[in-house]
Amino acid sequence: MPKDQLRRLVRLPEAVFAGLLAVFVAVRIFICVRGEVFTSYDTFSYAYRDDPAFDRGPLVSLTGNAPRLWGVPLFYAIFPNDQARAVAQWAVGTIAWALLAWALWTCLRTLVARCVAVAAVLAVALLPQVANWDFAILSESLSISLGVLTLALMLLWARTRSVWLLAGATATAVWWTFVRTDVRVFVVFLILALAIVAWRRPARRRQAIVAAGALVLATIWCTAITPVVDRTYTGWSATPEVRHEEGLMLFRLRLHVLPDPEVKAIFQREFGMPSCPGMEEIAAGPAWETAKFAAAYEQCPEFKAWGERNAPDVWQRYALAEPGVFGRQLREVVRLSVAGSDYAKTERVVPMTVEKLVFPPRSWALKALAAAMVVMVAGLAVAARRRPDLALAGAVVAVASGVSLLAGIWFGAGEYWRFGIQEAIGLRVAVLIAVVAALDALLAARLKAPANAEGAPEAVEQTTSGAP
Repeated sequence: MPKDQLRRLVRLPEAVFAGLLAVFVAVRIFICVRGEVFTSYDTFSYAYRDDPAFDRGPLVSLTGNAPRLWGVPLFYAIFPNDQARAVAQWAVGTIAWALLAWALWTCLRTLVARCVAVAAVLAVALLPQVANWDFAILSESLSISLGVLTLALMLLWARTRSVWLLAGATATAVWWTFVRTDVRVFVVFLILALAIVAWRRPARRRQAIVAAGALVLATIWCTAITPVVDRTYTGWSATPEVRHEEGLMLFRLRLHVLPDPEVKAIFQREFGMPSCPGMEEIAAGPAWETAKFAAAYEQCPEFKAWGERNAPDVWQRYALAEPGVFGRQLREVVRLSVAGSDYAKTERVVPMTVEKLVFPPRSWALKALAAAMVVMVAGLAVAARRRPDLALAGAVVAVASGVSLLAGIWFGAGEYWRFGIQEAIGLRVAVLIAVVAALDALLAARLKAPANAEGAPEAVEQTTSGAP
């Protein structure tokens, strides 16, 4: 394409962004109007039900004397009912994804890369695997939206150096820390990213250190109250008679041990696990029946005694004793975690081809993840020199998502496709950032070649109005 034509393409007005954003907001409103609120058993530990059978005590505590960290219950307490809470979550999500689109628009320098980035980000936000969580009265919506909002504000701070944007990003990240305990993994990597900025960018050192210090304090606070939250949660649990470690072991027995003959044999042979016909009968069926499974556990004294002795470390011993079998199960759990899911019912507004590209069927999830990681690494390598802030952001989001995913699997059990949703979306956002940053760097390099030939290298970076 001739040089003049390229320059005309990259000088189109910001109306392109406004048009994409207008379509996005309109479609999000349509989703909001048609969305159905979803509640589950866990909902009553986040928001009062006006029913004494469910309202068992305070839901908001800054010191951990509540069944959940305060980030979600405090937000829910502002609103009178679940419908209002869903709309509020929808609003936070809409703002967060729109701001991420704007952040990428301002950080990129060629119009083609900008349009690809904005269209891709806004399309992801419209997918049911993302949008449905705004209508679920659970922690997932805020976990996703506050993470996206934190990323967007950090990118804008990197672009503008505004102390107000950094303050907003820090405040959002502090709130995000108290949405779910596993968010601390993301926050730790955010602290590391700020430390890198403080080391590499002396002009921003003081701002970065102050923000990192605030997040360190938030992480310590969250870590200190989490054991209290775990103990308090037993009063809201479906199995209040079972302590936290035993409850985690019961989930693993139900999901991974008793239904799998090979693993069951290993636990009986290597760890002396006794038999319990009641538990085995439930595990053989499709229904979870958690309360009945726990009741059967209580009714098997020999099995319960074994569980009390082995709950703290039997899973670690299993991983060391049978790494091959453990690895097989781990791959399956990772596949479930990254595949995505939707609980609340929302309209499908994005073409199915796009949906399957971003969230392929579960049978393809691991292969698609491996391919996406290769693309991401290549993209970050291309973008590292010309777009270092975006490359750093993409790398931090990818690594944090991966570590958090594995930590969640190791320290938890249950609905992996739900509990790992913020990591699943985080990995996709990281790939998106890497691709558009690489595309931007390659397009800028293509424009630079003819500019250098004419002796005007400084013209290359000014490919769009207001570009950095």
